[in-house]
Amino acid sequence: MNLPDNINYKEFFEFLKQFLTDERLDKFYNVISNRITNVQLILEDVYQSHNASAIIRTCDAMGIQYVNVIEKRNKFNPNKDICLGSDKWVDISSYNGEDGLTDCVNLLKQNNFNIVATSSHLSDAYTPETLPLDKPIAVMFGVEREGLSDEAISLADNFLYIPMYGFAESLNVSVAVGISLFTITQRMRKMNNLPKLSNEEYYKILCKWTLTSLSNSEFYIKTFLNNKYENDR
Repeated sequence: MNLPDNINYKEFFEFLKQFLTDERLDKFYNVISNRITNVQLILEDVYQSHNASAIIRTCDAMGIQYVNVIEKRNKFNPNKDICLGSDKWVDISSYNGEDGLTDCVNLLKQNNFNIVATSSHLSDAYTPETLPLDKPIAVMFGVEREGLSDEAISLADNFLYIPMYGFAESLNVSVAVGISLFTITQRMRKMNNLPKLSNEEYYKILCKWTLTSLSNSEFYIKTFLNNKYENDR
């Protein structure tokens, strides 16, 4: 959901929260206090609906707020019945075209993120238990069988693999995401390595969640802006 650029998110949320029950408001406060923003996902051409849906649901459950979707060859298409509403609570950014992956990675690197590529064939790579967490990380996952593209591999700062001890040489991508995120986020929580959201980001997320919970979001946006205009006259 896109919000107007010229809006004060804190003021807007103060207006919106009157339309929420106390129980709903408490739930929002609890969830946002556990959101992790120094871990993001990059999904390269993950198109299978069941996998896309399971990944988004896992991200929400693990407290991940930001998912970056690269749609170079395939459209990212979560199934609403599998997501069970999780796509409403996670911010999904899409990057299209030939330069989509590069644009996404460059933006993350500008914000001090290390780019981590996953592979089932790099036994000398980090595991989820040993991956350095001294900087924000964006973990890249690709489609099943093919994995990440050569371009994605070339853009990575670090590499990650999940040790396996059976005949299988790879995991379902949604399972790999779940194992990786659970381990990484648990380590961060134990280290108390959760950066505080900026004031703007905090209230922007709350505004989005609130509007998602209310029908006719445009009505609330217009009402707030009209009231503000009248008060400022």
